[in-house]
Amino acid sequence: MSTDITRPKCRFARVQWGGVLGEQENSIYLSVQLIKILGLKPGNTILFRTGSLRRAVTVSPVQCSGSASSQPVIFISPDLNDIPRFPVAAGLVLKYCETDGILSAGPLIGLLTVRNIFPESQFGSQEPLLTALVNSAPGIYGFIYVFCPEDIDWDMSCITGYVPAPDPDPESGAPVWVPLRMPMPDVIYDRIPTRSAEARPEVTEAKTGLAVRLGIPYFNPMFLDKWETHQILEKCPEVACYLPPTRLVETPDHIRHYLDFYGSVFLKPSSGSLGRRIINIRTIGAGHYKFRYRSRERETVEGIVCDFKALVDVLKPVMGKKTFIVQKDLHLAEYEDCPFDIRVLAQKDKWGNWRRTKIYVRKADTGNFLSNISDGGKALPISTVLEKVFNTDFRARDGLGEEIRRVIQLIPSALEKGTGLTWGELGLDLGIDREGKVWLIEINSKPFRVLVSKNSTSKIIERSLMRPLEFAKLLAGFYRHHGDLIP
Repeated sequence: MSTDITRPKCRFARVQWGGVLGEQENSIYLSVQLIKILGLKPGNTILFRTGSLRRAVTVSPVQCSGSASSQPVIFISPDLNDIPRFPVAAGLVLKYCETDGILSAGPLIGLLTVRNIFPESQFGSQEPLLTALVNSAPGIYGFIYVFCPEDIDWDMSCITGYVPAPDPDPESGAPVWVPLRMPMPDVIYDRIPTRSAEARPEVTEAKTGLAVRLGIPYFNPMFLDKWETHQILEKCPEVACYLPPTRLVETPDHIRHYLDFYGSVFLKPSSGSLGRRIINIRTIGAGHYKFRYRSRERETVEGIVCDFKALVDVLKPVMGKKTFIVQKDLHLAEYEDCPFDIRVLAQKDKWGNWRRTKIYVRKADTGNFLSNISDGGKALPISTVLEKVFNTDFRARDGLGEEIRRVIQLIPSALEKGTGLTWGELGLDLGIDREGKVWLIEINSKPFRVLVSKNSTSKIIERSLMRPLEFAKLLAGFYRHHGDLIP
């Protein structure tokens, strides 16, 4: 039996923001045609909403020819000072729901981040990405702004949001960020850049206030812990078979046990990233061990010790007080005599389905045991590598390529179900061992994206920007098909 009767009956229209018009008070001005499309009636009083702001307004018809593109236009009366002054001609979606009598303009998408400590760059290394995301707003007919915890005015239920000015600073070339008084957004895309920033009290308070107290849809809410992620995924039988044998290091004996059983292991910080403090240990004889790790200066440190106690003495200063996991060495397949893994950017689309936006191979630099591009690794097309190493076509409907595509679908869904949280994009690191078995190495909940790359087409880069924004628009309820996705 259809459940459509339980869903709000909503009508949608794409419009351009026209600014202020007329002398009437508490009025919005729409063309007669737009009033009909939305199912409104001239002279009626309705509730107008944008973000968290709600105002009772009168619907007034206006004679206007629209813009050069014949897009319908919405105007507001000058007295509605608290309604955001969107840039003239900014694209928005109007949604009118007959059941509650609310006309919504949006979506308003908030990008939550933190400020850089250096004044010459307000948002640090994230500035190019944040600028690109905000400037992508016309592609979804919405408005996007950047904000930090200290920009929230809880008492007034508003935010000082920032958008990049059309022209950068003439001297430095850096973006100039223009402050705007904005309502709370319809949806929040978490762009907190580091674990240390995420742990700040003001960030924790902001996330709790926005997502929990106010109930604003919120996605990619946190960095992932490797051990907690492993425990979640191993409960899913379809995914557990892709997880390397892993355990939490609580005593040195746990490392010894894995070395005795597997011969070669990796120690990884449970909350680490970028390959920092990853240690490879191999048994090379009775009681002898060879170790390798990357120093803080990003140099490879290696050596041989003659007993396990000496190994522990080496490990202690490297591991410090961090929580570590120990994991079986997967003995990854090699391309041109160097181990490689597979990096995937998985993102949800406007229907809420997981899609593969980008996939490529990362080949470790000669003599290195890490494939990170920042450590000298090289990005290569996956089809080239799989063809040469395994004599298989990545695009084939069966075989290794199909299994990789299946894993890309399984893992994000299992993580979402296991955490009970909403994710819009994930970075997956996959490995293939020398026998051709696929493994999950790591999940990155805050995948980094470069905006200029010789390994990515402009179409892929644009898609990587648009998909999280389209998913945000879906969460905010500004797609016609949104009601079809409500359970």
